[in-house]
Amino acid sequence: MNGPVSPESVAAPAPDRIFELAGAYWASRTLLSAVDLGVFAALAGGPLAGDELRRRLDLHERVARDFFDALVALSMLDRDDDRSEERRVG
Repeated sequence: MNGPVSPESVAAPAPDRIFELAGAYWASRTLLSAVDLGVFAALAGGPLAGDELRRRLDLHERVARDFFDALVALSMLDRDDDRSEERRVG
């Protein structure tokens, strides 16, 4: 059986690894939130205007804009800026 580990014997994780893990958590949490809220189910029938998608999901305007931006940044949604539409990727 191993004894207790002393703080001096443990190497500190590299900052880039910490940021990588934090980013992975953020991306997976965003995806799970989209599934829980029904984003992809709402878009199953085709693209929707951002405001219509927001209304269907019953989201506050500011929250919806930031949330949809995050989904676009993660390539989970595609946006047609000319028509302000959100659509599923793939």
